[in-house]
Amino acid sequence: MYVVNSPGLVPELQKQWRAISFAAIAADAGSVVGMSKEAVRIMHKDMMSEHGFSVSWPRFIAPSMAPGKDLDMISRRSVEVLSAQTEPLRAQGGSITVGLWSWSRQLMEVATTEAVWGPQNPYRDSGIAEAWRCVPLVQAPTQKALLLTGQPRTFEKGFMSFSMFPFATTLFPKLYQARELVAAAMIEYVRNRGFETASGLVRKRFEHHSKLFGLGPEDVARGELGNSFAVLGNTAPCTWWVLFHIFSDAQVLRDVRRELAVAVREDENGTCHFDVAGLQNSCPVLLSTFQETLRYRAVNPGPRVILEDVLLKDGTLLKKGSMLMIPATVQHSDTTVWGEDAGEFDHLRFSRKPGAAGHKKVNRVALRAFGGGHILCPGRHFASNEILAFAALVVLQFDLAPVGGQWVEPTSENSPPQSGFPVPDEDIQVELHPRDPSKKWVVTFSGVDQALGIVSEDTNGDE
Repeated sequence: MYVVNSPGLVPELQKQWRAISFAAIAADAGSVVGMSKEAVRIMHKDMMSEHGFSVSWPRFIAPSMAPGKDLDMISRRSVEVLSAQTEPLRAQGGSITVGLWSWSRQLMEVATTEAVWGPQNPYRDSGIAEAWRCVPLVQAPTQKALLLTGQPRTFEKGFMSFSMFPFATTLFPKLYQARELVAAAMIEYVRNRGFETASGLVRKRFEHHSKLFGLGPEDVARGELGNSFAVLGNTAPCTWWVLFHIFSDAQVLRDVRRELAVAVREDENGTCHFDVAGLQNSCPVLLSTFQETLRYRAVNPGPRVILEDVLLKDGTLLKKGSMLMIPATVQHSDTTVWGEDAGEFDHLRFSRKPGAAGHKKVNRVALRAFGGGHILCPGRHFASNEILAFAALVVLQFDLAPVGGQWVEPTSENSPPQSGFPVPDEDIQVELHPRDPSKKWVVTFSGVDQALGIVSEDTNGDE
């Protein structure tokens, strides 16, 4: 195993994407979600070619998640759901006590699944959602869901067990049952052509898997099950950490709330109008706080498989059959990139202008929360829009304080191994208090025509 400890090596390694492959890891996930032998064979074919299944599909779906009509539609739907979910809490007035993790996760997963899978969203069923372990929009379990009794092993948390152990279906029967329950819902979704009214992301995945590579409905559906990890795995925990950093530090909250207040327009009737799409231009502190959360909290290991020998410019030989890791925690804590305060959370780190006090030139190649190069996360713009939207709504509409008065950072030792962000072991109970219940709000997403500029691929690199 090779571990990359220098950001300077990353660009050279990313250019060798055929030989230093993430696609080989993605292809192995086909077996984990129960795809047929023929589908798994297709996924492993032409692994070093841009025309192969596993190499081509991230690039194929990328246009649907780039700034444009499809991204605007999926982001707008997510914002609509988030606003609709928070409105009753805001309008009712009095304080309520919630678990910050469970509450924020519920809202983010409802918004995400509704925006991605559309009106036939399989995760509306509470049994399907529990088998995966997300909280549904509609509490209406089907008869199939009743097969899972007690507290089943959920497929999200047990994914690595399926990928690591032979005979996993026998060794982990509840985990297998959970997987098959979600798979059955996805199969029904595909057979009912739910993808036709879904996001551009799902439509493009169906086009790639079915029309270009000939996968049948069941394999396409199980592919959607696998893609649930990408859609749901990291957005909720990242959102939780953004909220934690904003509300646990009074200065961060003041700075973020001050600039957000300017972004709200109040009309002559006292109605507050808030266009979430304007955040990227009008709220640099909130955007910086989000980026600093990515830097400070991301733990994705960045695994690759070396498919053939690679000789680097410095003479280092990477041997075929080895693993290579580009761990975010290493790149994000490098003091040569981020300065001597790399171990501290600085919510203004990304908002200081050149020449301003405290500004440091940043090499964004070292920001690895969304990966990079050939496997840069195609959903990064949607995830960023969602997280910023939810954080802004909470900051503008609620006061939030921990029960007991003190913020205590929880441990996260039991996070799912595949998670890109730590998941708290224990929830933080907080009092959620609406700031002004009498006001009416109109929350919209008008659309964006440019990338946020978080990673080097969306900017000019260094800044």
